[in-house]
Amino acid sequence: MKQLESFEIPRYIVFGPGAIARTPQVVASLNAAKIIIITGKSATCKYAEEVASLLSRHTVELLRYDEVELERGGFDLVMGVGGGRALDIAKVYAFVQRKPLVVVPTSASNDGIASPYIAFSLARKMQKYGKIVAPPMAVIADTLVIMKAPLRLLRAGIGELLGKVVAVKDWRLAHRLKGEEYSEYAAHLSLTSYKIAAANAARIRDFAREEDVRVLVKALVGCGIAMSIAGSSRPCSGSEHLFAHAVETILEGQGRDAVHGELVALGTVIMAYLYGMDWRKIKRAVRLAGLPTTLREAGLDADLAVEALVMAHELRPDRYTILGDGISREAARKALEDSGLV
Repeated sequence: MKQLESFEIPRYIVFGPGAIARTPQVVASLNAAKIIIITGKSATCKYAEEVASLLSRHTVELLRYDEVELERGGFDLVMGVGGGRALDIAKVYAFVQRKPLVVVPTSASNDGIASPYIAFSLARKMQKYGKIVAPPMAVIADTLVIMKAPLRLLRAGIGELLGKVVAVKDWRLAHRLKGEEYSEYAAHLSLTSYKIAAANAARIRDFAREEDVRVLVKALVGCGIAMSIAGSSRPCSGSEHLFAHAVETILEGQGRDAVHGELVALGTVIMAYLYGMDWRKIKRAVRLAGLPTTLREAGLDADLAVEALVMAHELRPDRYTILGDGISREAARKALEDSGLV
């Protein structure tokens, strides 16, 4: 018999053209008087200012994410307005202060929109606070705003979704070999998001229409709900993400960065090859989405990718995947060559 389960998912999800205008109604339902809005450093600020103006009946303080003092309280509600980093810092602040959270994404490059979890790299830096879990009470996703995000970032969102086919396979593997808890329903939600991305990649890749963004946002929100149900990021993050995190870790040490969703897409091709899946079909979907299908296109060299593959399993030793206890440099290079990434 399974243990008692408990999970939190967003109470309100408002998305579509003009969704930001619904902010006052959503906030009114949460009985908040004093609100902190955490936003990005540049383009997202104007949207945060728009949200603040809509909440003129409340006491509002607007801060960039690099200005936030996590130990300073005094607010009834936390709002994150912006891209991944702004929303993640808002989650950390809400967790530390034990306050409700509302997120207003201005891009859709990752599956953190409706997720209670933060990016791996930030989670490592915030370890002193424990495991950060901050499920949004509400998600307000204005598709007309998200349409204006850089095309490369929106395509990266498709890359995130394509990775779910490997993440779920890794989760099932860990369930069979390690006895890890597994949720069929959460896995189904995650795989449905993958199928949506794979089936629509060529049609939505230019994000020229509001409905293209709508398809992407719906699928990413579905992933966030899957993680809430699972009680971890397991249904949406497996060996493909370990590869991406490993590359990001190496690049950070060199003072460089990359687009996360692009790395996830490449990692998905590699892991599909290791699994003996139809990696060519997955690679075609990556190409149709307008994402890089070689290391060179992603600005990476083979040696760096080999190093990332060799170290990837060490990043999350609690998360068993197809990488097992690690692969050799020879096997890593062969996987890159055979899958046509080099």
